[in-house]
Amino acid sequence: MPELSLIAGADPTRTLDALFVNAPLRDYDERPRTNDYTLPVLGTAYIATYAKEVGGFNVGVLDAEAHGLGITETARIVNTAQPRWAAMNLLAPTYEMSARIAAGLDPDIALMAGGHHAKAMPDRVLADPRMTNLRALVLGEGELRVAALLEDEQRRRELPGVLWRDRLLGTRAAGIPVGRTSAQIWARTSTPCRTSTGPSCLRIPTVPHPPRPTADSRGAAVPTS
Repeated sequence: MPELSLIAGADPTRTLDALFVNAPLRDYDERPRTNDYTLPVLGTAYIATYAKEVGGFNVGVLDAEAHGLGITETARIVNTAQPRWAAMNLLAPTYEMSARIAAGLDPDIALMAGGHHAKAMPDRVLADPRMTNLRALVLGEGELRVAALLEDEQRRRELPGVLWRDRLLGTRAAGIPVGRTSAQIWARTSTPCRTSTGPSCLRIPTVPHPPRPTADSRGAAVPTS
């Protein structure tokens, strides 16, 4: 469809792993844009580039602000593209637009989100009924966490700084890196990067937690066996 040409960076011959959506500043369905001035979405582009170049995932960017898209049109394009994940950068000026877009997404599309608003008000975002599809709220730097989530949604359980809402219990859940250092969580193995049919290069290596040092009688650190 012609609308899909607005998605930058994606390979149309492969399943779309993630579509990164930059929400518009206002609903252009109600009041169209009168100028073409906009700023590049560098943060979103960095994360998308990492997922594509390092993780080997097929991702695209839909800049609804740059294209002057309204809420309904943006949600329709995302639903037509049918990505496994839709990703949003939540900012205070555009949070309402992002939430309305999220409410219009197909229930089969998983949603992840990050950004300053997510970090400042995570409980409010998780409790927002329009965010029903939200599977991962990423706090802090997103490149590594997003790539891990694209590999396997269940990895959110072990990723620090990733929150989600337990819909059954109505409580907030968070990833816990049990028995591993941060370096080990993000470390890559020698496994080749993911392709359309191959394995991922982002699997957590099975490295034991390093021993804690102890001190001898002179106060010098001595590693335990």
